[in-house]
Amino acid sequence: MAQARKLTRAMIIREAITLLQEGGIEDVSLRKIAARLGVRAPSLARHVGDKAQLLALVSGTIFGEALDSIPAGLRGDDWLMAFGQALRRKQAETRDIFALLGTAPPNAATDDVTGGQLADLMRQAGLEGPRAQLEQAAIQALVTGWMTFEKSARSALFQARLPSQNAFDDSLAALIAGFGALRG
Repeated sequence: MAQARKLTRAMIIREAITLLQEGGIEDVSLRKIAARLGVRAPSLARHVGDKAQLLALVSGTIFGEALDSIPAGLRGDDWLMAFGQALRRKQAETRDIFALLGTAPPNAATDDVTGGQLADLMRQAGLEGPRAQLEQAAIQALVTGWMTFEKSARSALFQARLPSQNAFDDSLAALIAGFGALRG
């Protein structure tokens, strides 16, 4: 297999995300990515490690894309609201997101990059320190829990019982208002 272009980590991750969206997490393999990129699987391993490491890179990339979609210039509670909405959109559009989140192991390099990006955005929004980290983590937990219901087989029943079409935004706003009350 001749390599027509320089192989990069970003190309491999993008192809892994494409496979994830097309066929689910079971379809993501170094062998399939290599075939699609016209290279051999060992070439990929030099860039992304094994499948577990690749999944960590995919997860970090997807989280980074959610962060990139938050409008610039927001501060405080407005930023927290946009953060929750961005995560929800990204989780909603990502096939097998829960398998990915549950499978991808910690990856220090990826976690440092996304953690740094998140910390920078939060600092720019005026959100710093342990309290801000707790608020951000609680929003991530709300989003992931909410998406678990929305993507489940019981989704229609769950949605039918909600008091409004804006139930997620209302819940997110209530959580953020609770943070404000605790801040004093």
